[in-house]
Amino acid sequence: MKTSIICIIACSMLAVLASCASDDEKPLLIIDPVVELEKPTATTTLTLANMPVVDGSDSTEPLRNLLVYRLLGIDCQWLQNLHTNGTWTIKPMVLDEDSRNGLKRILKNSNTHGSFVSLIDGDDDLIITARGISRDEQKYADEKGVGIIAHPIARDAFVFIVNPKNPVRHLTIEQIQKIYTGEMHNWREVGGNDAPISPYVRNPNSGSQEKMETIVMAGLKMIDWPEMVGYVMLDPYYQLRQNENGIAYTPFYYYDTIVNDDGTQVIGVNGIVPSKKTIEDGTYPYVTEVMASVRADIDKSSTAYQLFYQLATGQHDNIVRESGYIPMASNYY
Repeated sequence: MKTSIICIIACSMLAVLASCASDDEKPLLIIDPVVELEKPTATTTLTLANMPVVDGSDSTEPLRNLLVYRLLGIDCQWLQNLHTNGTWTIKPMVLDEDSRNGLKRILKNSNTHGSFVSLIDGDDDLIITARGISRDEQKYADEKGVGIIAHPIARDAFVFIVNPKNPVRHLTIEQIQKIYTGEMHNWREVGGNDAPISPYVRNPNSGSQEKMETIVMAGLKMIDWPEMVGYVMLDPYYQLRQNENGIAYTPFYYYDTIVNDDGTQVIGVNGIVPSKKTIEDGTYPYVTEVMASVRADIDKSSTAYQLFYQLATGQHDNIVRESGYIPMASNYY
């Protein structure tokens, strides 16, 4: 059972980044931890009135909530939504009407793609996402003449899940690729039951689909399975609970912390089972990064840039860890 959380704010290791572009170049996403990130030109106590609008991926919602509640001194706790999907998140314990209205303005949950679009459009001040900007989002940013500065603030992993009744507990990278290119069709080919494989996928531009195409398939063409597409984060979990022969993918944090039930089973890749230990030590093959992003033209005196800088330089690593994520190790200096 999740327990109530106590408010702490501490400082941790320094991580750095900067972004620039020549007058003749379109502004691009640049992550360069070797160049020092420009410090905010002002430091302001954060309040409901001046807290920036924070948006992001479905899987980073607990972190975003906890971050805002901690910085505003709002008591909060882990709660399970028993009336709908049973997922866990962090909610405030007691709020007056002004606080409720203020938090509605501050905390958004537009999902990964939606939050990047909102940031580019100027509707969000800061986003925390389970991946960096996608190819389509970068194209949209270029068309709008908008640059994005991003920095990794936590570690996660991209994992594969199956129905618990499926006896397969490990796959190699090559086997996963062959399943999703359509070269492997039956679980017996990978040591499982004599049953057809149902390879579930996510919708284009979702955080999970972008990671699958870029870091797992690495240019290999995935077979087109329209009937296998899931359009929200929970779809792979619903699909696998109903199909013993399915396989799907998801962020580890979403599986381990937000869903946190026995309806699906994570499997190992190349002999390494994803866990907080194998993510932190980097032995799991698909360790990923949770990113904080702002527009490159952001006012360096704004509270949005102040919060971005604090996240990028590890000043809220205690909140990151308290949320269940692994803070980004500072291996840059």
